[in-house]
Amino acid sequence: MSPTRDVRRGFTLVELLVVISIIGVLMGLLLPAINSARESGRKTQCLSNMKNLGYASLQSVEKLRRFPSGGWGPLWVGYPDGGAGTKQPGGWVYNLLPYLEETSLHDLGQGLTTAQDAQMQGALARQIATTQSIMSCPTRRSAQPWPAIANPNMNPYDPLSTSGATQITGVVNVARGDYAANAGVEYIKSGSGTSATETEQQFGCFLDPSNPTGGSTTASFPTNYADGVANTNGTVFNQAFSWSGVIFQRSNISDGSIKDGQSKTYLIGEKFVDRRHTEDGLYFGDQGNMYSGMGADNYRTTYVIWQGWPTDTQNTDGSFPSDPGKPAQIGGSLQAILNDQNDPPSSVGGSNAVYGCLFGSAHGGIVNFVFCDGSAKSLSTGIDPLTHRYLGERNDGKILDDAMIGQ
Repeated sequence: MSPTRDVRRGFTLVELLVVISIIGVLMGLLLPAINSARESGRKTQCLSNMKNLGYASLQSVEKLRRFPSGGWGPLWVGYPDGGAGTKQPGGWVYNLLPYLEETSLHDLGQGLTTAQDAQMQGALARQIATTQSIMSCPTRRSAQPWPAIANPNMNPYDPLSTSGATQITGVVNVARGDYAANAGVEYIKSGSGTSATETEQQFGCFLDPSNPTGGSTTASFPTNYADGVANTNGTVFNQAFSWSGVIFQRSNISDGSIKDGQSKTYLIGEKFVDRRHTEDGLYFGDQGNMYSGMGADNYRTTYVIWQGWPTDTQNTDGSFPSDPGKPAQIGGSLQAILNDQNDPPSSVGGSNAVYGCLFGSAHGGIVNFVFCDGSAKSLSTGIDPLTHRYLGERNDGKILDDAMIGQ
């Protein structure tokens, strides 16, 4: 009998290459679908975050009869003994903490006196470094403390200071948010009594923390807590300016003040950030912390920037060319809200500071908003610019339907 041999047949090189090629093709087909599914989940989480912020805001309305106040300015953060109204220097995120199961963080430093100023400064440094996952869009970045920018002049003011403008020390990290309150459009008042008029500003940007006086003798926001509480004769807050949105500097807006309808008025939306600077804090609209008062970090406008800004001048009737203006031109198209991109240069109608005031997102083609009735919606970046503007104003009398909003 002849011996039998165990014949083992292996893969040839050609067969191995064919298998590898097939696997490569399958991976090429599957990866986009996997990435799309992941982004869909991140969008859903982001929209859920916004819906919960809207729900917390409605709890504020139920308890206090008003939406959260907007605080004083970008160098002021939450002061636990300042109440929840116009005497509270902290911003809308700080004012929502009790409705987000964060009462302990809200009350951090409560009852401290001037003799305990060092403890207060430590409490404020801890406050602004504490993250909230509900304030982070998972598409853009994770919820974590980020290194503060190396500029001590950007540190928050000390509410216990009795010696003028004193900023806290020991700020190492800050928590940044991806959502901004709707301040609407800025108007400037002139005249008094029956002859008083309001004219919209050329562009509705926000208070610059590096220039609290606004380049004039009228301070944009106080540098001392006692001055902020007193708010005397317009020298602390510029009384000539007003905002048509819902949450802004020292706002006190009730649900009854939303004359255009709560389902037709923005409350909070995602904010535009230069995608090169989502972690380093070098973008004008994302420098500080999410607990600060009104400023470019946590507030956005629905003003429509026109292409000719800032060279266009005011018309004799108080309006501006193409009033309320054309939106900024980006890549050959006209948009009022943006997806994250490198900050457009001034040659296409704006600057870092101007774009720092726009709503936007890290999602492709959409930006999430929550309205004053608590409903959360994803709106197209191609939304009609004037519709977007009107959705930001609480009492402009414009008639909007779901088709105009893009639903």
